[in-house]
Parts: sequence; C-alpha cells; structure tokens
Amino acid sequence: MNRIDMQSVLKAGGAAAGLAIVLSVLSLIPVIGPVIGICFLCGGILIPIGAGMLYGYFAPGLEDTGTAALGGALAGGAGGILLAIFSAISGSVVTGLQEGVGSGLMAGLGSGIFVSICFGIMGFVLGAIGGVLWPLVQQRQKGL
Repeated sequence: MNRIDMQSVLKAGGAAAGLAIVLSVLSLIPVIGPVIGICFLCGGILIPIGAGMLYGYFAPGLEDTGTAALGGALAGGAGGILLAIFSAISGSVVTGLQEGVGSGLMAGLGSGIFVSICFGIMGFVLGAIGGVLWPLVQQRQKGL
C-alpha cells in the first residue's frame, strides 16, 4: 500500500461536503424543498461514493485498490462528518424555531447528533466503495 495523499482527501471530501451542504440548504426552501429533499436522499448515498472516486481522480499516479479504498474512505468520511456537523446545527435551529427555543433546540440537537453519527459512518463505508471502484475505472480508461 502506498501513502495516502492527504491533499486529495481534503479536496474530494470538501467537494462532497460542499455539494451536500448546498443540497441541504436548498431543501430548506419551502417551494422547491421537497424535490431537493428527494435528490438529497439519493445524493446521501451517491455523494460519498463520488468522494471516494474523486480521491482517486485527484491522487497523483496509479492507485492500487487498498490505497484507493483507504483514501476514499477518508474522503467520504470527511464529507460525511462535515455534512453531519452542518445537519446537526441546521436541524437544531429549525426544530428550535418550530417548537420554541429551549426545548426545540435540545430536541433538534439530540436528533442531529444521531443523524451525524449515521452520516459519518455511512460516509466512511460508501467512500471506501467509491475508492475501490476508482482503480477499475482507471484500468478501463487505460485499456481503451
């Protein structure tokens, strides 16, 4: 296994988190929120896989499967954790505004922490899957 390129991890994780945060903010808009919310649910699976593949794309040279999987897991995890932090904050604020500041913030923070843990774990697992897929794409591109 080669060394993990941390710059590529940060680029891929940041791009994934940025896309997820934009979709999350757009889903709060009342008129287009439901449509964006459905896209966000589908993106919740595809964004970390894309982050894992982006790690392989940004990493210099040919990646072996183990390195790409580990780098993809880190990129997907970074994106998942950044999204989780944003989701916990926005969920607690929205719940606090709906139910009253005191009890609503605590309820939103409690559910936000649970969702954050799920997003983080899913980000690592799906990012590793994307990282494993990248060497296959790379080999196919060289074969053509």
